[in-house]
Amino acid sequence: MRHFLFALLCLSVCAGCSKQSSLKPVTNTSVTTSHLSVSSVTSYYVNTSTGNDANSGLSATSALKTIQAGLNKTTEGVGATIYVAAGTYYERLNWPHSGASGAPITLTSYNGGTVNVDGSTTNSSLIPLLNVSSKSYIRIDHLNFTNDIQAFAKGIYIAGSGTDVQVTYCKITNVGWTTSATAVPSSTDNANPLNVVGTGTGSYNQIYIGSNQVYNCNTGYSEGLTLAGNVEIFLLENNIIHDIPNIGMDMTGHYSWTGAPAAVNYARSGNVRHNTVYNCVSPVATSGGIYVDGGAYINIEGNTTYGNGVGITVGCENNNYNADNINIRDNLIYNNVNAGILIGSNQSNGKVTNSTISNNSFFKNVSAGGYDGEIDIQNTDHLNIINNIVQSRSNVVVIALLNYTSTNLTMDYNNYYSLSGTSGTITFDWGGINGQGYYSLANFQSALGLDAHSTYALPGFTTATLPTPNLHLTSSATACINKGLPSFTAAPGEYDIDSQTRVQNSRVDIGADETAY
Repeated sequence: MRHFLFALLCLSVCAGCSKQSSLKPVTNTSVTTSHLSVSSVTSYYVNTSTGNDANSGLSATSALKTIQAGLNKTTEGVGATIYVAAGTYYERLNWPHSGASGAPITLTSYNGGTVNVDGSTTNSSLIPLLNVSSKSYIRIDHLNFTNDIQAFAKGIYIAGSGTDVQVTYCKITNVGWTTSATAVPSSTDNANPLNVVGTGTGSYNQIYIGSNQVYNCNTGYSEGLTLAGNVEIFLLENNIIHDIPNIGMDMTGHYSWTGAPAAVNYARSGNVRHNTVYNCVSPVATSGGIYVDGGAYINIEGNTTYGNGVGITVGCENNNYNADNINIRDNLIYNNVNAGILIGSNQSNGKVTNSTISNNSFFKNVSAGGYDGEIDIQNTDHLNIINNIVQSRSNVVVIALLNYTSTNLTMDYNNYYSLSGTSGTITFDWGGINGQGYYSLANFQSALGLDAHSTYALPGFTTATLPTPNLHLTSSATACINKGLPSFTAAPGEYDIDSQTRVQNSRVDIGADETAY
């Protein structure tokens, strides 16, 4: 079933994203997934305490000793399941074979035991704790990967080309370029806890990464979870990523180091949903909890991001390329160090194009203080900002940053609130577009024609107190309930932050939470 729905993802994303010159939501869909039904496969058993690699491995009583021995028992194109008993396995693993459609090769824990793959005492010549090179129809499930400290350390590293790869319920910790919590990295200091890299003319596709945890990894200039190069048709959901001293999740493109041809060298056609990302802050650069860097046709929806450098960032760091058709919708974004969202390329000949920020709840970001907005804009074209709650801890709500341009921008049906409690002192800094600032909502509306139907009022959150706000709407949230864009129609598969129907009455609510009121 999951295999079929991944195919639908590509069709729905490509069909749903188009240039938006008028005020309407783009209609990408998310993807519902379910576990595959698989045909009968051979089972192998591994037990570090009682096993022996000379055994057959065909039963728990004749278990193999090492995980690598279990993987080596598999055959190319033939499904198998390797059950690993609880324990710590001091190994670095190489995945030798692909499974088959409907009959994957699965590596999983036995009877729910805790399995730790530990690199602390092993030969680092095989740098990844688990290396997967151009393998398809594989499952990595309920395993922990820990203790790889070296230059260019890697946890789970999947590279090349292939299809139907799933990583579920894994924990990855203490994968880093150094053990020092205070070391400041240079651009050559990197570690990758969980990576999928498409390196060739054929893509890595139908990638599912769900319900994993990645934390306490010193990644340097790299990220906690990365999709790079020729990667398409992916779903990243229900992951928890935290305490990474840089970006939490990154869907990236147009970097020559991947080796992929330029025309397909970017992550595309995917959903990033219902993840929780927090405390991802770089000591040297802007770090988004969730980042799209040169990707295309990607939905970022229903996520919760807080305590990061920036809640969500969308850009393109490589000149002469764009990030295109990115939907940021139905997210909770609060108490990040700088802006809630930073969108737009920082390159002279690059933009974020045909993208939408809709039905998000921004709440008291810019915890570092100083002058910054809840929403910061760099180089964009055809950006829609609609149906969002924007509550600032200062009086600054939106900044069009200096030295950038934003063309064909639309904004409407947003609800603002700020420190002063009055719409007469709110700041829209338009320095990057026309060199002007607008210091009341009415002045901004009349001068530019933007936000014509937007309002200024307390949103009506259940608990508007940091550090743990409840950003659901109460029944008295009259400024936001049934006050969104009247013509709004939810995209196929689009839901609110709680996976509830996005439009429950005749009109959508403003913000990430849809009420029944």
